[in-house]
Amino acid sequence: MVNSIPLIKTPKHKLKQPSDNLDITYQQAGLVQDVMGKRLKEGWGDAAVIPDLKKRTDAEKKIQDKYFGHNDEIKDVSRFSGKFPSFKPLLEGLNFVLNMKDIKVLNVKNKFRDPDVLGYADININAAYKLADGTYHIFELQLHLEAIILVKEKVHDFYDIIRKSIPKIVGGDFTVDKTNQIKEYILGCLRNSMVDSAVDILLRKSGGVFLYTRLLEESLAQHAKDFPGSKIDLLNVEALPEGLREFFRTNFDRIFGEVTSNTFRIECFIFISLICAAQEPLTQTMVKQIMGEDAFRRVKG
Repeated sequence: MVNSIPLIKTPKHKLKQPSDNLDITYQQAGLVQDVMGKRLKEGWGDAAVIPDLKKRTDAEKKIQDKYFGHNDEIKDVSRFSGKFPSFKPLLEGLNFVLNMKDIKVLNVKNKFRDPDVLGYADININAAYKLADGTYHIFELQLHLEAIILVKEKVHDFYDIIRKSIPKIVGGDFTVDKTNQIKEYILGCLRNSMVDSAVDILLRKSGGVFLYTRLLEESLAQHAKDFPGSKIDLLNVEALPEGLREFFRTNFDRIFGEVTSNTFRIECFIFISLICAAQEPLTQTMVKQIMGEDAFRRVKG
């Protein structure tokens, strides 16, 4: 049942409110809260939870700490949740939302498949309601299991401990705003699944180069073959080399380990550098002339 939930993902740069004026966002959110609240009550019944709009002070703090002052990136001024007794009615509640008119479902994050690092799971949705002027206001929906909500209340205590500890660890070297941004980033990582965090790290390390991803796939496949049953956790991912330069160096060191003489390593470096720098295929005769016949023979053999 968990795997039957559709994966819908919209790029982050497209998840923006139609206006960067927070007053306008709140006006739109009030309308959405009223209309969607009634619809969810009709469709979800007692499972529907319709809170007030997000407090203005909380929204402003989140915009500063998480979105670095970009008002149009906040997506949960209008928010709703559903508490369901079991997975079957939860899926029915999800299908009700997916089939609604006048809304676009932009993101469906299935945390039951990838719980956060503290074990919490739900279904998190970003959807957009079509306004009278044709633009769309983005709001948030969370679908919970009642049993997990009880656990979440306990887990919240750990978040409080982390939240209070971060400023002490950071110390006085950062401004209040920067400390809050660090705190929001760390808490965000904890709330995300391990898979999401690993993907973010790999995207950063790849630098947008597809060759890095391809080489990484081959390297991880070889690792799985060499060490059956082993797992890749966040520490392993962080230890991966940064960019192609470090990737090639790491693999070069792995192939030519400490048992290899320094002279032979240098000769191999020269040989590989020639191949990389050449604008055309190199003949063996040309390589011999550049490297010397003895060095060429050692590298080739």
